[in-house]
Amino acid sequence: MAFQTWQIGLDIQNGQLCALGIQRRRNGWQLRHWWQHALPKDTLRNGALQRSAELTAVLQCWRKQLPRDISLRVGFPPQLVLQRQIDLPRQPLREPERSSYVRAAARRFFPIEPDALALDYRESPDYPGQLCVTAARREMLEQWLACFAQAGLLPQVFELTAAALRSLALALALDPAATLIHRLADHWLWFSPENKQQPCGWCTLDDAADYTALRLRYLPAAEVIYYSAAEADSLPEGARDLLPLDALQLMQPPLPHSSGSFALAAGLALRPEDC
Repeated sequence: MAFQTWQIGLDIQNGQLCALGIQRRRNGWQLRHWWQHALPKDTLRNGALQRSAELTAVLQCWRKQLPRDISLRVGFPPQLVLQRQIDLPRQPLREPERSSYVRAAARRFFPIEPDALALDYRESPDYPGQLCVTAARREMLEQWLACFAQAGLLPQVFELTAAALRSLALALALDPAATLIHRLADHWLWFSPENKQQPCGWCTLDDAADYTALRLRYLPAAEVIYYSAAEADSLPEGARDLLPLDALQLMQPPLPHSSGSFALAAGLALRPEDC
């Protein structure tokens, strides 16, 4: 059954929606579906949905193009999320003790009542012996879920958009030290394993108006850089094209005109299953 299910990455941003569906075959990943649709420039405000009705209508039309059984992975805005690394206790914990341990830590680290938070945690890929705890306001997550439910969709995973770049880097088998940068209409995303304190990051265009400012302020140590953008953009000097469709082995036309627009959707679709 797993071979029959489409893995679909869905990237919703101000200005456009990008979706990419793939299916595992014996010879690798097959591109089964891609879709791009214009959205209002104010669809999101600081990550919160501002035009739920319009987005729901678009998603309802899109749902009709998909098979019944899908694994839907949705990019979640970094503006809505707080993250902390916490040490694992020396004595291994099983559920529900581990969950209780994380909730107790959340009371110390996050300036919001735990009952108002949706918490997720996993062993950190960047910090052995630690848990990466992600917290989002429950009301914001429920707003997103309600929009998908009205469209007849049930996301299997909400993944931070910057983390989608990590999955894409792994699928493309890039240099382990390579930095990936993706430009959106109102902010930047990056995955930079050389940045030990914050491998996955983001900032607004107000914080870094252009590529050069971004490099100087946030990624001064990055050497090998792959670049993509939500809209057609010239390749910065010294950067390499990030080509997400190169992670797929089976494709046939028509293909997206600008594959870089699908960098996040591809990373979401290629995201490994949680253990």
